Amino acid sequence: MKTGQELYNEHLNRIKAAITLEKNDRPPISMNSAAFCVRHAGGKLSDLIKDVEYGNDLVLKGVQSLGDIDCIQGGADYPALMGTVYLSPTKLPGRELPDDMLWQLDEKGLMTVEDYDTIIDKGWNYFSRDFIKNRLGNLAKDIEYFMPLAPKINKKITDAGYVILTPALALPPFDTISGARSISKFMRDLHKMPDKLQAAFDVILEETIEGLRQQIRATKPLTVFVGGARAAGDFLSTKLFDRLFWPYFKKIVDVIVEEGSFAYLHLDMSWNRFLDYFLELPKAKCIFSPDSTTDIFKAKKVLDGHMCIMGDVSPSLLTLGTSEEVHDYCMRLMTEVGPIGFIMAAGCMLPANAKPENVRAMLETVYGK
Repeated sequence: MKTGQELYNEHLNRIKAAITLEKNDRPPISMNSAAFCVRHAGGKLSDLIKDVEYGNDLVLKGVQSLGDIDCIQGGADYPALMGTVYLSPTKLPGRELPDDMLWQLDEKGLMTVEDYDTIIDKGWNYFSRDFIKNRLGNLAKDIEYFMPLAPKINKKITDAGYVILTPALALPPFDTISGARSISKFMRDLHKMPDKLQAAFDVILEETIEGLRQQIRATKPLTVFVGGARAAGDFLSTKLFDRLFWPYFKKIVDVIVEEGSFAYLHLDMSWNRFLDYFLELPKAKCIFSPDSTTDIFKAKKVLDGHMCIMGDVSPSLLTLGTSEEVHDYCMRLMTEVGPIGFIMAAGCMLPANAKPENVRAMLETVYGK
């Protein structure tokens, strides 16, 4: 029986081979599945909120019950901190919601038009700290509660042999501000005051890059999570994409690679219109991870030989399909998107109500069963 360290090294080598487009014994399997795993281990979703260490023990137990998983995408999980990503309140099980209801981002748009000037004049770090402290309720206390526990939780994960794929995060200004303003207000801002947004985004990017370099040098993460959703083709014109999203996104990715990590590109919604842009990013240094809305087979044709692709077994297939349908789709992914430069995963994340037999079918396809 292999030790936790032996398993960790095996999993890490398999993931690195996929990212760098090298031959592999099999595609790695990545799990982004806290809600599913808590339930699968016999807990309730509120367990992740009321006692984050116990809740993450349930996540680990759930992952261990599924088989030879290579990595857990984000490591220690605490849904209360979702508000730090989009600067919005979050409704949580055991607080605002029933104990076993999935957490929900409550995008109220608490940021005002005047706040753009505050960012420009006083800086992003000043603004974001003040915003979290004074406008987002319990979030500051949740951060204080979680941060000392995160290293202990992450050590349990790695000691068990699982790689934490993306323990660090860097968002382009577009996504964070769209949450703080709310998508409807933000879309109006894009058209009414693009110059103001660009000035604020420039300030945010400069401070984000500075903090990102420090974080990578201090922690040496395998990959850094770079999110993209609100800038997908469903939302944005090419003109605005070229001005207010892509230069910021690309700069963040370039800095991640420059500092020695890989970039994990978590791309919700349809990116079909913008696939060619990803050829501008460094070769064999990124993971293209769509959520099952983007045509992953089209992405493979465009990015073949340039970028690792992860995914994209859809939540609807995992919850409503049969195990035979899941197996057939995963086989198609293995042959048409893989086997080289491919990581098997659910699109975006494994849904809380996925059928266990469908999850097993996804995994057993990789194992050759």
